[in-house]
Amino acid sequence: MRTLRRVPFTDAYVRNIDSKNRLQIPAQMRGVINPELDGKSMFLVPGGRDNTLSLYTEAYFCEKAASLRTDERDDPDAIDFEQMFFGSASRIELDSQGRLVLPERQLAMVDLGTEVYVVGAQYRIDLWRKSGYEAFMQDVASRRSALHRVLRSPGRAAPSSGDVGSSGSREL
Repeated sequence: MRTLRRVPFTDAYVRNIDSKNRLQIPAQMRGVINPELDGKSMFLVPGGRDNTLSLYTEAYFCEKAASLRTDERDDPDAIDFEQMFFGSASRIELDSQGRLVLPERQLAMVDLGTEVYVVGAQYRIDLWRKSGYEAFMQDVASRRSALHRVLRSPGRAAPSSGDVGSSGSREL
């Protein structure tokens, strides 16, 4: 798949979800979005880890969706994934102040609380409950050297230690 994203989303910022479910995306992250290249909308989907949500640019989401080819797979999990992932996705737009409104139905799926980390994750932005992200970072700190092998081996799978982190999901 051809990756459209030129500048990766990086860094982590603490933000608050207000009483209208609005969340401001940091200016540093908004600044790397090129509407002509990335599209004007973003897609909010359930995250790859428990109790997280992920934001994708419109162009990346559409290209990734086209590349999945779940209709050509003879695998019930592919159909389950397709229905869960696309049925839970919401197309959203940032307002003039860089805020987005988090849909109630997606907030009901996760336990973000009101204080969240907005985390750059290369081609996506992940939303974490503040305490959940801090616990995750503490957990992976002890494996930092092993995780850096990913940088030294571009295009290869992550370390195969089989470690399961404190969140209960398979880590890198």
